[in-house]
Amino acid sequence: MSARWDNWLERLYNLRRDKTSGHERPHKPVLLLSIIDLIDRGRLARNEVLLSDELIVIFRGLFKAVCQANDQPSIQNPFFHLSGDKFWELVPVAGETVIYRPGATAGAPSVAELRRRVAYGRFDDGLWALLSDPVTRHQLREALIARYFPERREQIAAVLGAGARLAQPDALREELPPGRDAAFRWTILEIYDFTCAACGIRLVLHSGLSLVEAAHIIPFSVAWNDRPTNGLALCPNHHWAMDRHLIAPCPDDRHRGGVWRVNRQLDDRLHGQRDLILLSGRPVIPPHDKEFYPAEEGLRWREEHLTTVY
Repeated sequence: MSARWDNWLERLYNLRRDKTSGHERPHKPVLLLSIIDLIDRGRLARNEVLLSDELIVIFRGLFKAVCQANDQPSIQNPFFHLSGDKFWELVPVAGETVIYRPGATAGAPSVAELRRRVAYGRFDDGLWALLSDPVTRHQLREALIARYFPERREQIAAVLGAGARLAQPDALREELPPGRDAAFRWTILEIYDFTCAACGIRLVLHSGLSLVEAAHIIPFSVAWNDRPTNGLALCPNHHWAMDRHLIAPCPDDRHRGGVWRVNRQLDDRLHGQRDLILLSGRPVIPPHDKEFYPAEEGLRWREEHLTTVY
């Protein structure tokens, strides 16, 4: 597994994003997808991204395909704030000072001011090398969609057109980059503070190794979904039991993150199985950020596949 993939995918899976609206804003990943589309079209051959009318048109088309009700297609926000993710910089025009200051709390300048003061945006050379290669660029796009917009693949494909060649579901796993699993794992473990959402065990070694694993609620092979809301941190025992539909996180009106239900095939006279049965009705230990609580869709999928429960 390539170290460069691990590094870049972890960073792209964890873009700094505004969540005050009750969901992750789509602006930064939409900007990245828009720039990838410009490269695909042969409209961007150098690591110099202009805030052009063409980029704005692509951005607005993709934004409309993925936005939620209160999202506004303001490209100046990601074009400016992407600098905070430390792989993008705004190069000032001659005679201007650097416009983005780390830690600054001011909002993004207008499009007109950005055009007046910024010559272009540019990526870190390592990321640009991946974006410049057709194969790795395609893999990065697929990974961004899996992480941020898995349920909008068809709408995104319609906006990008045939040239984008989004992977078909049966070929998607082969189209995704090496390191995707590691990026998803690290995202989930950080969100759950390396704590099993079933038993609460937490063990992190100084080397960064952890006892818990990242589990998809709806399997990736079914939903192609790497959103944090489709993930749980689980110890190996509870991960194994969930994957075999012996236990499941299920919807519950009292607990937004869901509760554990248990398959009736388990026998409470047997010690190991009794431990699983004791989970029945107990709340899922939630992530530290409410925006990443398990999605209702995933909890219902697990409930439907746990047909006989206590």
